[in-house]
Amino acid sequence: MFNRQGRPGALINHTDNFVHVARLVRLDLKPLEIDSLAEFHPSDEDGFSTWLSANFTDFVGRGYVPAYCAFHPSQRVVVRENVNGRRLGEPGYLPPLFMEHAKVSSVKEWQVSVISSIEGATPVPDGVVRPSLLVGVPWTAIREHQQRLLTLGVRPRRLEIGSLAMLGSLQRQLIATGGGSAIAVCEVEYSQTRLYVVAKDGVHTLPPLPHGLLSILETGLKEVGAPDVATARRQLEDPNEAIKMHDRRLVRAISRHLKPAIDHFELRTGQRIEWFHCAQLPARLEWLGGTLAASVELETLTIDLESWLTQSQLSINPGEVELNTSWLSTFSVVSTLAPQPLNG
Repeated sequence: MFNRQGRPGALINHTDNFVHVARLVRLDLKPLEIDSLAEFHPSDEDGFSTWLSANFTDFVGRGYVPAYCAFHPSQRVVVRENVNGRRLGEPGYLPPLFMEHAKVSSVKEWQVSVISSIEGATPVPDGVVRPSLLVGVPWTAIREHQQRLLTLGVRPRRLEIGSLAMLGSLQRQLIATGGGSAIAVCEVEYSQTRLYVVAKDGVHTLPPLPHGLLSILETGLKEVGAPDVATARRQLEDPNEAIKMHDRRLVRAISRHLKPAIDHFELRTGQRIEWFHCAQLPARLEWLGGTLAASVELETLTIDLESWLTQSQLSINPGEVELNTSWLSTFSVVSTLAPQPLNG
């Protein structure tokens, strides 16, 4: 009764376009077993609550469900910058760097941290200037999401930006395949698309693209003759042959900005991008990620999810949920809970 690790917990990943939830059977057992998965629309709080009650009966009416949580606040800042590790302890070093990139006048209302763009750890304080990621989230966004979780009956054990865990997994994937060509990573949010490049010299951050899932749905209004965005989404979730024949029109608003961004990165760095990974599309719209990859002449990154889960010491019983690559970012949040292999 005193072993809290022996109790079940939840894994929750909130994005603009979906919410992933999973039940962790016991946190003290390895491999970490997950026996229930579900995906909800961000506004479907009733469905979320019903799933929570059905999978955590011991907590209903008695307390909060402990959970490992990821979120993607729209105000978040993740930007690559060269950082001198030895100077990070100086009060006047980090704030100006972050304020310049975040376009804010003060860091007082921000949670700011620095991680290596290669290893994902805090830079070593040895005076060497290394490429790093400046990461910032407003405290208001953190507090608002924590309150949202509490209202839903969830007590977060950990709350982190899900993008970072996903990029770490893709970095390991790149190393496992020889670390050759780079990976373009698109997080298709509702109103914009964030763009990263995972390369042999770490994670690069590119300016966001001014279109997201909403642009796809608005184009779908014309292509499928739907009366509103909700109807267009339902038809794109179950596309017929006519829709698939003209699928590149749906992603044109994004691809016309994405292609120049990729070309500019390759020209500036001399590194070749060959692979493409699309994140944050709901399961039934994931096919649009392949369309977007083809529209910019890149190969969709093939991830052996079952092999990745085994290496991460995660055991999944998906039930009726079809596992796809959209779950990579969600599972990455808890992959660090399992002990790493001795060979690193």
